[in-house]
Amino acid sequence: MSDVWLSIVMVVVFIMIGGVFAGAEIALVSLRESQVRAMAEAGRRGKAVQKLLSDPNQFLAAVQVGVTFAGFFSAAFGASTLSQPFADWLVGRGVSEGLAGTLALVLVTIAISYLSLVVGELTPKRLALQRAEGFALLVAAPLNAIAKLSRPIIWLLSRSTDVMVRLFGGDPKQSGESISQEELRDLVAAHESLSSDERRLIDEVFRAGEREVREVMTPRTEVAFLEGSMTASRAAKLVADSNWSRFPVAGRDQDDVVGFVHVRDLFLPNHPAGRAATVGDLAREVKRLPGTAGVLTALSEMRRENHHLAIVVDEYGGTDGIVSLEDLIEEVIGEIYDEYDEEVGREAGQPPGGPREVDGLLNLDDFTEATGLQLPDGPYETVAGYVLAELGRLPETGDTVEVEGRSLSVVELDGRRIARILVSPPPAPTDDGAAAGENATS
Repeated sequence: MSDVWLSIVMVVVFIMIGGVFAGAEIALVSLRESQVRAMAEAGRRGKAVQKLLSDPNQFLAAVQVGVTFAGFFSAAFGASTLSQPFADWLVGRGVSEGLAGTLALVLVTIAISYLSLVVGELTPKRLALQRAEGFALLVAAPLNAIAKLSRPIIWLLSRSTDVMVRLFGGDPKQSGESISQEELRDLVAAHESLSSDERRLIDEVFRAGEREVREVMTPRTEVAFLEGSMTASRAAKLVADSNWSRFPVAGRDQDDVVGFVHVRDLFLPNHPAGRAATVGDLAREVKRLPGTAGVLTALSEMRRENHHLAIVVDEYGGTDGIVSLEDLIEEVIGEIYDEYDEEVGREAGQPPGGPREVDGLLNLDDFTEATGLQLPDGPYETVAGYVLAELGRLPETGDTVEVEGRSLSVVELDGRRIARILVSPPPAPTDDGAAAGENATS
């Protein structure tokens, strides 16, 4: 009887060894690259995990070798050592010897298979998913050792696997598909621990990643340029009451921007070039960006190179506008207002749900966010551009266009440019059900 219990213990041990390998596989493949990098920086065991994952063929083959051998030994050992005692027990219960041997083998195999599924597969895999990092750190070193000992077998399995993968049109060197933006959005939506502010910030990052610099720039018609030949003292008087702190410096014309000046440079008591210094003498180097550059790419470049202002260049090499570091940051975290932003006062005085007055230079995404009205895409970047495209002529104060039951009226012009637009509120919902009820009772 003691031999039977020893055999049962050995079968359970083999099954549990297989469970360790099965859990190791799930834990390792579920780790993200960022997790692996952090683990490698944290210590020696983390480096072992990184080394193991650097060659998927090697660790998957090592895991499979372990699972296969553990499963083989548990089934073979169990069938050979437990079937006969169980058959004898069945014979003692009145079962014929011929039937008892077959029945014992089938029942022992079913029992071992059940234990293998529950103890050797499902349980360790679920635990490994819940504690992927800890499990991976625990098994990485032993798996590396097993991989070294089993190198000839693993080499044969890896080469065979590569051949089969190629036959089915796959790439043996590819470790996995990159996660798409939509999958990332779904992950964020499913993450219950994120607050509404955190969700909004992440959503802004996604939206910023889809935008180009030309969508958020200040167009050249709205930019205050300083002539390079102008004296610093004269420029200081011109910008004294300005809300801006940095000004692009024009050479021959506005397409020839030679740099920019900070307002404090104009008020320094002693200029580097003497009292007769010109704005051009004080100009600092300015960064240039194509209008098609992505917002996040431009933000990274400007932060890395310590630039606060960039000239946006059009396809012909001319000046399309300017973009500041603040403009780009606002695309990620939302609007940043200070005491000089007149728009805050205008917005504060507008009751929710009523008519809304907006800047004509508001880009389409921000317009939709402010008014709830989605404008169709077209050859324009701003709400003023949409109105102008609909009018098909130069605008006049009072011009109105209709879209989705709402009107957009030109209320202020700045030269030939549409400066302010009044957006009518959404139409009141009609209570068809109530009206039908009244008709039925009358």
